[in-house]
Amino acid sequence: MDRREFLQKTGAGTIGAASTLVVPGKVAASDRIGVGLIGSGGMGRLNLTDFLKQPEVQAVAVCDVYQSNIDKALALTEGKAKIYKDYRRLLENKDVEVVIIATPDHWHPLTCIDACHAGKDVYVEKPISNCIREGRLMVEAARKTNRVVQVGLQQRSGTHFQRAVQIVQEGQLGRIHYVQCWNHEFRGREGMGNPPDSDPPPGLDWDFWLGPAPKVPFNPNRFGGSFRWFFDYGGGKLADWGSHLIDVVHWAMNVQSPLSASSSGGKYYLTDNRDTPDTQEVTYEYPGFLLHYSVLHHNTFGHNGNPGAKPYGSYGILFHGAEGTLFIDRAGYQVTPQSEARTEPDAPKRDVVDDLTGTSVYYTSKLTPSWGTTSVQHPPHVRNFLDCVKTRQRPNADIEVGHSTTTACHLGNISLRVGEKVLWDASAEKITNHAKANALVTRQYRAPWKLES
Repeated sequence: MDRREFLQKTGAGTIGAASTLVVPGKVAASDRIGVGLIGSGGMGRLNLTDFLKQPEVQAVAVCDVYQSNIDKALALTEGKAKIYKDYRRLLENKDVEVVIIATPDHWHPLTCIDACHAGKDVYVEKPISNCIREGRLMVEAARKTNRVVQVGLQQRSGTHFQRAVQIVQEGQLGRIHYVQCWNHEFRGREGMGNPPDSDPPPGLDWDFWLGPAPKVPFNPNRFGGSFRWFFDYGGGKLADWGSHLIDVVHWAMNVQSPLSASSSGGKYYLTDNRDTPDTQEVTYEYPGFLLHYSVLHHNTFGHNGNPGAKPYGSYGILFHGAEGTLFIDRAGYQVTPQSEARTEPDAPKRDVVDDLTGTSVYYTSKLTPSWGTTSVQHPPHVRNFLDCVKTRQRPNADIEVGHSTTTACHLGNISLRVGEKVLWDASAEKITNHAKANALVTRQYRAPWKLES
């Protein structure tokens, strides 16, 4: 069934009445928001948990192609939500006003676009798409249908990220011409291992899970959270975490798209069956500054000197300004002033000094050191979305924002895959210097799936 056929059928009515779970709270029935979950794995259930903390939310439906995921999500609703294995049937349910999309990345575009045309507002996980063209079609669908679409870039709703962005935008760091992002972690060399292809587990519709992606045998490493290590379904660490970190750079620096991307790296360390890199370096050119992104899977030492003794290893962002440097990650931020050397007047000269710093030298700075601790990010991001559903305003991480940051991630991976620097025309959304690279701006869909805005 293609989208037009689906929309014709959804206009005819719904499949039965859905049971609902009403979260306790003093909310009038007319103000309640019926929520359906599409993609009931770990991230989907985390999203649903925070949605259920909001007083107006009703858990109307849960959907997944894997029965085990459905069972776990259903338990969060005390067994009262309606269950589906085909997201199109869920979208026919008129009690569903909002959908949470937490499928693997390669399913985000189809489900989001269909949800918009079915009259649903959408909370969709990042990265929003598996190629650049899909993201633009998602934006177009949201605009055509006047739907509120929030992307799961929850750092935008954290107050310490907002304060750090304010520091940058107010010019407190001075002129910034260089920004660094990184994800450095340590894994055993065997990584995910190399399990053989096999039959899918009971209760999994593997063909539906693949959807528009190429038909391949089931392999445990392609399923579950490890899907992102295969280009058919995700974009490796750069798309997974880059969508978070590059988004903060775009936000703080008030930019939308790079002018170019140049990436190198490969699978140097891990011996498992992934096809995304374990070592990658990307340099992006933006108007007036460079952004460098580093991915390592064999060492946790970070660019800020952190040895990486955290669950995520070492990761973060460094904004290097002429008057100071700001480091930020989810744990907090720190501003380090840039020091400037000065010499006492009439200081005696020496030919040899102990530490080669000169005689009677001292250092000053214009900026005062400052720092901040972590802030809650995900619950207020959900709250912002629900408020925008009511007011019809654009949310903190509107779909256009998600498309912008996801595009940058894809450009880095495209450069890696073709082995050359790519030049990006943002207005035309086209790579101008490399035909093979430009062909990767879109991707082929496996029949019968089609994608239209």
